[in-house]
Amino acid sequence: MQKIVIVDFGGQYTHLIARRIRNLGVFSEISNPEDLKIDSDIIGLIFSGGPKSVVSSDAFRLDVDLNSINIPILGICYGHQLLNLMLGGKVESGLSKEYGFTHITCQKESILFKGITGQQQVWMSHGDHVKILPANCRVTAASTNIRIAAFESLDGMFFGVQFHPEVTHTLMGMKMLDNFVSQCTDTRDWKAENYVGYLISKVQRLSENKNLILLLSGGVDSLVTLELCARALDSSRVFSIHVDTGLMRKNESSEIMNHFRNLGYTNLKIIEAEEVFLSQLSGIIDPEKKRAIIGKLFVDLVHKELNEKIDRENNWMLVQGTIYPDTIESGDTDKSAKIKTHHNRVKEIEQLIEQGRVIEPISELYKDEVRSLGLQLNLPEDLVQRQPFPGPGLAIRLLASDGIHKDTKYDLEEEKLKDILIDYELKGFILPVKSVGVQGDFRTYNHPAVIWNNGHKIISWRLLRKVSSELVNNLRTVNRVCFSSLPLKEKPTLTKNLITKENLNELRDIDAFFRFETGHLTEIWQMPVISLPLTDEFGKVFVIRPVSSQDAMTADFYEMDFNLLKNLTSIARVRFRSGRVYYDITSKPPGTIEWE
Repeated sequence: MQKIVIVDFGGQYTHLIARRIRNLGVFSEISNPEDLKIDSDIIGLIFSGGPKSVVSSDAFRLDVDLNSINIPILGICYGHQLLNLMLGGKVESGLSKEYGFTHITCQKESILFKGITGQQQVWMSHGDHVKILPANCRVTAASTNIRIAAFESLDGMFFGVQFHPEVTHTLMGMKMLDNFVSQCTDTRDWKAENYVGYLISKVQRLSENKNLILLLSGGVDSLVTLELCARALDSSRVFSIHVDTGLMRKNESSEIMNHFRNLGYTNLKIIEAEEVFLSQLSGIIDPEKKRAIIGKLFVDLVHKELNEKIDRENNWMLVQGTIYPDTIESGDTDKSAKIKTHHNRVKEIEQLIEQGRVIEPISELYKDEVRSLGLQLNLPEDLVQRQPFPGPGLAIRLLASDGIHKDTKYDLEEEKLKDILIDYELKGFILPVKSVGVQGDFRTYNHPAVIWNNGHKIISWRLLRKVSSELVNNLRTVNRVCFSSLPLKEKPTLTKNLITKENLNELRDIDAFFRFETGHLTEIWQMPVISLPLTDEFGKVFVIRPVSSQDAMTADFYEMDFNLLKNLTSIARVRFRSGRVYYDITSKPPGTIEWE
């Protein structure tokens, strides 16, 4: 079967590239650079992005003679720079950094930009850039900051783009990839409909006649995984455990059990574990420690259940509904940078994986593909389209703090922030808390900023989007920006905010309110509500983060009607006696969907 191979240099979007190529009707697979073997089935290569600097001594390389390969090659971001070096060009480091939305000017006669207008919005995430092109190559696009945003060889075999065409933020990215695929082949006959049968046979093959134990969260990932297992094996061999950690959304555990029983699944057990989870998380502030504790407790509880009820002869395997964004953001390859530790990737799970005791049927899929798979499996649409919820639950939506102000580095940039905002007639602060982000394929752990209207400026989402991007790109200690529809009189105060039942119930109630009141807004893919360790003159501060996304690897904040936003935040402040409710206006990247 003909295929396009994506050479993985550790980029956050490597699997997204592979998915886009499959969507264009050509089979794709991913290869590590050291494992790449060119054969007659390969009709094209794509070099991915990556977290390294291509000019560093430990940069990832590819030991291939390009002159001996008679197939088209596309380099993206890091791959663009590496391809340029391999062809004899030069890359410059540390200047002209770009993160987020950028506009480029394309050459219309370019093969890659055929059928695309001259001015294009693209998504950048880089520090290095191509300085000098190889012989027999020409510039095909430029941005405001870099002269060579794209290039191609005169013979139409080599293409490089500094931006990411695979993400939805590059508006014509699919057309660019489509043009590259057309350069590779005239045949597009790969279809994803065959994937259901492949996954069922995968479960049958990997189960090795053992019993399967599935951790059932209640989300679409575990639901689809359970259905695949039930179709692959006799139902008596598939046992599901739902752990009520006390970290779930309002009434979620009872709703989960009712949903699955209504679907006909009978081998279900719920473990009441709120007390042990809250005990273990008591006083824990560090977000990575929270994830590690939750993951270990899950494994311990499963082991206990196995020993007591299922199999005293070690005849079992653990099944997880892990999808690709969970693994890549955990630094799953030796080339990718860890963005956050997923609870399915803590040490105890990794040990079971090494022992061959874990099956992850959908680990190469993205969220929208999982939803599509669920519909192909005839699962109820309301469950398939349910808003995602992180495995660690509300524990990572409650930013814990002991109330002691430890980091003052951001204070040095507060004046710079205010200077930037003057031009927009806005005001703002850098907040004394931190959140996780991803910039240039690396994890960041920096401060959010909050901005608001000073009462004179006409606010638009377009303006806020521009300001958010400028702040993140120019302030080294800021990786996320929030908007307050209500002006701030003074900076909120850092307070103690620990994982307790009382604080979780408070978050549960306000989360349920916002989800219910925005349930009709189908463009919202999910809407985390975050409890901050901050108080203003009204009470505790919260953040809502409505996002739109197709694949969870990239996301854009939802542009809610301003009157609705003001009305909902005002009701919440009165009903729950909370402080202001900020609105997260950060795309992913640079801000991850969850704050921790």
